[in-house]
Amino acid sequence: MNGMASTVLAVTDLTSASYKLVGFAAFIAGPSDGEVILVSTYGGVGGGPRSEPPPGTRENADRWREKLEARLRQEGQLLERQRQWCADRGVKCRAELYEEGRWPDFVLQSAQRSRVDLILVGVQLMASADQVSADDLERLVDNAPCPVSMVRLPGLFAF
Repeated sequence: MNGMASTVLAVTDLTSASYKLVGFAAFIAGPSDGEVILVSTYGGVGGGPRSEPPPGTRENADRWREKLEARLRQEGQLLERQRQWCADRGVKCRAELYEEGRWPDFVLQSAQRSRVDLILVGVQLMASADQVSADDLERLVDNAPCPVSMVRLPGLFAF
């Protein structure tokens, strides 16, 4: 990142705590007239297809799809708010929201496509079903085209 424009990819979970991560990415990219790329996956850090109803809910498929679409719209709005927050600080920023699959795969695709200089992943020190797994992190670090850094985020109770 030696004085040239830096492209920083930040993996956001769209919580209020992740604004700290977005701010840090903007802090790194901004002075070099770089870019921040925000990446989020529908439903948080988990993986697996979500475009089809879970088994046993076929009779409620229409209602399930409506809920899915509403949740996807909501997450898209949250991601757009984070993108705008970064842009309001004078940093070029774009956002990518993925609906299905494993988050490390999308991060790697985005990183390679955009030739990023740094990947930031926010972590919170608390037990949760949405925590980033060690296997996913290892896969990301092993296959990333650039350095990967963990950013400790404040607990959600701090907001």
